[in-house]
Amino acid sequence: MATSVINREGPHSRQAMWALALALGGVLAYVVYSYLGTFVLGLFVYYITRPVHRRLSKRVPTSSLAAVVALLTIALPILLIIGYTVAIGVNQLAGLVGPQQVDQLLGPLLSSAGAGAGAGGPEAVVSRAINDPQAFASGLAGGGLSGTIRQAGTAALSVLGVLGTVFIQLFIVLTLAFYLLRDDERLAGWARTRVLGEGSPADTYLSTVDRDLKTVFFGNILNAMAVAILAVVCYVLLNVFAPGGVAVPSPVLIGLLVGVGSLVPVVGMKIVYVPVALIITAAAFTGGATAALWFPAVFLGISLFVVDTFPDLLLRPYVSGRDIHTGATIVAYIIGPLLFGWYGLFLGPLLLVAMIHFARIVLPELAHGEPLTGAASTEGPLDATEEEDTAPEPDPVDADNGPEAGTGTGTDSENDRPGESDRSTASDGGREDDPGTATRSPAGSDTTEGRPESSADRVRSTWDEGASTTDGDGPREEDR
Repeated sequence: MATSVINREGPHSRQAMWALALALGGVLAYVVYSYLGTFVLGLFVYYITRPVHRRLSKRVPTSSLAAVVALLTIALPILLIIGYTVAIGVNQLAGLVGPQQVDQLLGPLLSSAGAGAGAGGPEAVVSRAINDPQAFASGLAGGGLSGTIRQAGTAALSVLGVLGTVFIQLFIVLTLAFYLLRDDERLAGWARTRVLGEGSPADTYLSTVDRDLKTVFFGNILNAMAVAILAVVCYVLLNVFAPGGVAVPSPVLIGLLVGVGSLVPVVGMKIVYVPVALIITAAAFTGGATAALWFPAVFLGISLFVVDTFPDLLLRPYVSGRDIHTGATIVAYIIGPLLFGWYGLFLGPLLLVAMIHFARIVLPELAHGEPLTGAASTEGPLDATEEEDTAPEPDPVDADNGPEAGTGTGTDSENDRPGESDRSTASDGGREDDPGTATRSPAGSDTTEGRPESSADRVRSTWDEGASTTDGDGPREEDR
């Protein structure tokens, strides 16, 4: 039997396969670029839902059901609440500075939000009918009925087009997050065993990036969103009991600004609510409502103890121990939306994390012509400073069981790491290290060869845990 041409090994066939791989990679890159904001938002939803999914996986029969429950109870409500809050905030901003100024300011960020609006939008038809009903009725009687119906129909179609686009993108976001939640361990195991290689520099690099993306997305951004929603609720309710002549100006907009201010280091959201409290106090004095001075005091107290302190205590364990410099993170939050649009809020920090860890893990060895080992440098100019690194102290060591009995602490707890629901590292006597950079002593503890333990050695996340729960091909135990 003649040998198939496809099975023949040769330089030309290998070159052809590489050409096909480049072509397929180019097509994939084009698809991702066309829906870049949707894919980045899908990654954000995946990272903010992953810790909840890990805990649910222990209590529900399958990982698929855990992913559905996590998305419906956590991700979807968060997206809807944030979208509604932002829409109200933009409306209040337009009432303060005018629609044209808002369009010039937010046009590059929300280019698709204005579709269907304008002179031909449904708001214009309703506004003319309310402001001048006689002229509107005379226009209908004079033969303008068909034009009005045509105008309203065009506006309705444009609005339906916008809603359809939003629905499709939301569906893609949730679908991407669902399959990442369900199959991340399988994908990680396949990548480690078949493509990257266990303990390789790429393996260490992607593991470190994965760990810090969880900190950035689930910690910083989700904390800012939670603060914004809490501030909006508090300020709107506070205005219900506000005395005459004194109130929180544009409470939804102020709440959103407080959420953004929570990203600012040192001062935090005080940069927003302290000036607002002074403005309310000045308004009470100038308006002669000195008896209502209790209101700015209550506003300041709620902002300080409820909006500022409560989320910090609740979400601090997920933000502590970060390895990225706070100043660099703030710059990424600012430049990202200005450069890429609304999704730059998520893409900017993602690119920052990728570049910082490339400089820490790969660049020094490339610059010195040394073999790539994946050994991260122990200190860098963009690492978190001692004041910013607020990781909790490790648990005391049990003298009876030795150092291996202690449980590690950090941003990635055992319950949050992919694969921890299927196995336990307690039987190994400690934490696993990269095969290429560590050896196991007889006592079961890990020791590094020729270099101190770095953050890359401590990273055990999706890329590290996936290979231990799957061989790269077969399904996980719980999905069989």
